[in-house]
Amino acid sequence: MNSRWNNSSALLSVAAVSALALTSCASDELGAEDDDAQPTATVTETVEAEPTEESTEDASDAAEPTGEPTDTADATETDDAATDEPTSDDSATDDSAASDEDAIYQAVDAVEQEYPDAVVLDLDTESSYYEFTIFEGGSEWDLEVDRESFEISNTEEDDVDSDDQRNAEEVEIEFADALRTAAEEAEGTPEQAELDDENGTVTWEIELDNGSEVHVDVASGEVVNPAS
Repeated sequence: MNSRWNNSSALLSVAAVSALALTSCASDELGAEDDDAQPTATVTETVEAEPTEESTEDASDAAEPTGEPTDTADATETDDAATDEPTSDDSATDDSAASDEDAIYQAVDAVEQEYPDAVVLDLDTESSYYEFTIFEGGSEWDLEVDRESFEISNTEEDDVDSDDQRNAEEVEIEFADALRTAAEEAEGTPEQAELDDENGTVTWEIELDNGSEVHVDVASGEVVNPAS
């Protein structure tokens, strides 16, 4: 009887010890597992602030030039261009004046080529032709010179005027030179001329397109009266 009890007690003791051992092992394994567990990583995300629409526009305005000149620059360029460049009206006027003056001298040259010994008594440029009255070889002639071709036409002989003949005999300079002298003196283009005696001095009385009148001495080529 005692022997069985002792055996049972021994078995219970062994079972208890085994249970404790198992419990201890389980605790150790749980602790080991806890030790082996990886710590949770803390991740910090950096969020870049997005610029507002207003700040983006300001930055763009500051960084990017407009590419267009300012109004002041445009105004300066316009003023310079207006100052440096003559207007088309002024250029057309100057060209017209130069053309008229050149044509007059071409007409005079055409007459002198055809009548090399002639003296011009009268010139009128206001008609559709250049009209000349000349004295040559004891005769007076009325001539018409075409404005484009400078051909001489409609020649007509007139009676000789004694005063015209006497004045013509005093001429020592070229008619074209007298015209140029008058043009320089009055800064204009000759339109009419007449050979005349003025207080004993024979002159070509030359009228210009600006209303001035210049008298040129036919012997000396000097201006007798200031431009008036």
